Amino acid sequence: MRFVLRRSLPSIGGLVGLLLAVGFAVVYFLGAPLWFPAAFAVAMLGIQYLVNPFIIQWLVPATVIPNDGRRYDTDHPLGDIVARRCAEAGIPLVTLGIVDDGNPNAFTFGRTPRDARIWVTRGLLERLDERELNAVVAHEVGHVKHWDFAVMTVAAVIPMVLYLAYVVARGNDRPEARAVALGAYVAYLTSQFTLLALSRARETAADHWSCRSTGDGDALASALIKIAYGMGQASAARKDEAHTLIASGKQGRKEAAKLAARTRRAQSMRAMGIFEPRSAEAMQAAIAQGIDPDRALAAMRWDLANPWGATLEKLSSHPLVARRILDLEQSGLPGAPRQWSVLRSMAGASEEQAFDARARFARELAIAVAPWILVIAGVVFGALPDSQFGMGLAVAAAGALFFVKQHVRYPGDHHPVDEVAGLLERLDAGPVAGIGVTVKGQVVGRGMPGYVLSPDLVVADPSGFVPLLYRQPFPFAAEWFGLFRAEAFQGQEVEARGWYRRLPGPVIELRDVRAADGRRARSWEWVARYAAAALLVVAGVALMLVGLV
Repeated sequence: MRFVLRRSLPSIGGLVGLLLAVGFAVVYFLGAPLWFPAAFAVAMLGIQYLVNPFIIQWLVPATVIPNDGRRYDTDHPLGDIVARRCAEAGIPLVTLGIVDDGNPNAFTFGRTPRDARIWVTRGLLERLDERELNAVVAHEVGHVKHWDFAVMTVAAVIPMVLYLAYVVARGNDRPEARAVALGAYVAYLTSQFTLLALSRARETAADHWSCRSTGDGDALASALIKIAYGMGQASAARKDEAHTLIASGKQGRKEAAKLAARTRRAQSMRAMGIFEPRSAEAMQAAIAQGIDPDRALAAMRWDLANPWGATLEKLSSHPLVARRILDLEQSGLPGAPRQWSVLRSMAGASEEQAFDARARFARELAIAVAPWILVIAGVVFGALPDSQFGMGLAVAAAGALFFVKQHVRYPGDHHPVDEVAGLLERLDAGPVAGIGVTVKGQVVGRGMPGYVLSPDLVVADPSGFVPLLYRQPFPFAAEWFGLFRAEAFQGQEVEARGWYRRLPGPVIELRDVRAADGRRARSWEWVARYAAAALLVVAGVALMLVGLV
């Protein structure tokens, strides 16, 4: 518990400080009653605390497994694992639900430990072995033990209150209101980052609880890799692939022989003496657990070597997997990872790769922010030229920069991908530059598992799985697709085109997807972005021409 408090108190203190500062500014400068900020915050907190579990349970329906207070009424090992972990943590049996979704995931919500719910997806039960499932359940029970789901419910109210203070101050006619509104909005943005830091702290604390209670940090590391990177059961996939290749004829038999040779090379590293014994054991353990070690290393290499990894982690509710394993290594806990920590230590990039990654990061960051800098400088700070010609030139330049950004974001070519997990090897992936790909596989679930409004699909092949992000420029179009059309794609074999990115997890922003039954869906976000950039250029040129006249 001391570890939880040590990790969480800076974030909680920062959130409370922001709320008090803005609240007293509203009271002092705008003449609001002294009780108003506190009363409003308490009211919002009470409403959110009471209704949140019902809303989540409605949006993510699950089949609840009955229990008699000591055990769950199921023959699946999950029931015994959850009951054992709850007993060891000293908490009542949680409400356990199974979400019928093939995307592996688990999450915890509720108000108190007595009221806690743990939802586990079908995909998690299918993809994890019993050791890994035990480690993930212990992680979720750690959230209940630490009450951190309740803490997050309370903390999430603060950004809402700060944003309301911004809206109230912005609508006030007093001279001081503009400064108060600006301060409230800055505090709101800061609180969002602070809330994410608090979420990362709770995940780290739950990792520590899992490691301590199971004594098996390697199982947790293996589960995290499968879930976060979309790794499949690689050993089974190799066998299936080899059988298919052999059955396809002479050329297929040659490819099967190459596949077998790659597997033997990985498994013979210990005898060859390329790695120290612990490294060889770790590689063998990775293969035995059904994870392709080369691809796991490639995925962790991106986390550690690509500057986008460290940048995007600050915008994420979860730490990067490689850093979570590193944190467990350094925790000093009896169950700290040994096998996977060795693999993580091998995930470093060469100097040339690291230099290329930094150069690419700087280039993509400049492409991403340059048009916005021009727009903000002109609109917010009044830096646009006074003349119509100069203003038109600035608008046209911003449009041209946006067009370049969209060209980098949405390249025209889409190259077929043999295996979904092969995308993890792309160290050049990031959130800005898209990599045009075409993937084939089966839709196994939603991007947000079980969420009835989630428009994103998850496509899987024998090597792994990846989310397909469905984006539309029209209001509520994505939610409409999620509610009325996404379910029809579930379980179907599909071919999807899109742009691969790391956000920081691997995703493909969808261009179009075609199912085996002829059903098709398209995303028009990329077209809208190109069109908006072109309209800016046209508007800028028109202003320039008017200025010349």
